[in-house]
Amino acid sequence: MKTIFLLSLIFMGIYSYSQHWTFLGFPDEKIHTIAVHPQNPNIIFVSGDNLYKSSDGGINWDTVSLYSFNSITFHPIPDTMYATLGEGSYSDGIYKSIDGGNYWNILEWLYLSTSLTIPGYPQGTLVAGTKGMGVYESSDYGDTWTTINDSLDNLNVLSLTHINPFDCDSGQVYFAGTEGGIFYYNYDLHEYWNNTNTATNITIPAISSDGDGTGYSLWAAIDGGSWSDGMYKSTDYGLTWIVSEYWPFITDILINPLNPNTVYAADSGYGVKKTINGGISWQVINTGLGDSVVYCLAQSPADTMHLYAGTEHGLYVYDFSVGINKKNIKQDMNITIFPNPANDKITIKSYFYKITKVDIVNIEGKLLQNFILKTSETSINIDNLERGVYFLKIYTEKEVITNKLIKK
Repeated sequence: MKTIFLLSLIFMGIYSYSQHWTFLGFPDEKIHTIAVHPQNPNIIFVSGDNLYKSSDGGINWDTVSLYSFNSITFHPIPDTMYATLGEGSYSDGIYKSIDGGNYWNILEWLYLSTSLTIPGYPQGTLVAGTKGMGVYESSDYGDTWTTINDSLDNLNVLSLTHINPFDCDSGQVYFAGTEGGIFYYNYDLHEYWNNTNTATNITIPAISSDGDGTGYSLWAAIDGGSWSDGMYKSTDYGLTWIVSEYWPFITDILINPLNPNTVYAADSGYGVKKTINGGISWQVINTGLGDSVVYCLAQSPADTMHLYAGTEHGLYVYDFSVGINKKNIKQDMNITIFPNPANDKITIKSYFYKITKVDIVNIEGKLLQNFILKTSETSINIDNLERGVYFLKIYTEKEVITNKLIKK
């Protein structure tokens, strides 16, 4: 495998970027897709002229495949990944890796394959989209495939996602973003595809569902070069879609995997936008981006402090940590926090010095809670925090240690 060593600028940038985009590499390549490992955010895959892998957060890169995939999906099974290739060649199809993305084998030849989603129910189910041949489904981890195109009015499928709303009678639902609107398919009823209220003269380059698949947060990027382009949201499990903000030439949309109120959108002419209030308002985050032609976004649930963007001329990363001394962000051996990630309560233990105060700070640098203490071990209730990433500033008799906390 070929190893790519980036310039010293990258080494400097990887530790110093804050509240702006930092260039990570591949200056002469269009980045088609990015995938960050859901448990280990240091593992990043980038598809440009080839497929590249980094195991150290983007400092060094290996070329792991000469194919340029257009989508990469992590399977819940450790080290198993799927990818689609759709260049209009005899190599097009669904690919699989069982060793963490180092080697890839073809599963199924599918011309102009575009996208893939893994519902997880029933076990072994995969759903793939193609441009021209509609949707394919596998129930055996990709060994065999059949089409599910009944009543799918547009077979040019550009994006796929799924939800499994446990409190809804409709059951598990697939969504297909096509060159003629959004369609939904109820797996449990084994029924045909249904139209939504989206127009037939629009394209859907991306659909994003919330991290737990409940469908409480569903977003779509609607494109087509018209005044209808923009970020659309569904609040009724994908049956109807309403505009959140009009934005022409949108290319991708991504829900923060830990906080469904935070959503990112990319554009082929205007960079990146972000909302932190479920789409009520959006802000442009383009500082340092340079080339504003953005094609794809990616983020790991294990580290939502960093957002990755693939552009016409390389890979960028954005750091959302504000007001945090990054030199102190570490797992100090003298202090433990458990469990982490946590649901409702955490325990902080100091082995040598008493804890005098604990601050809980959000990713915007705002102090949310503080606790005045004088003990070596304490339990803190975090039940009132929303899902997401926070920082714990732990004051001891000797020093202040900052640790990351993930609220599930």
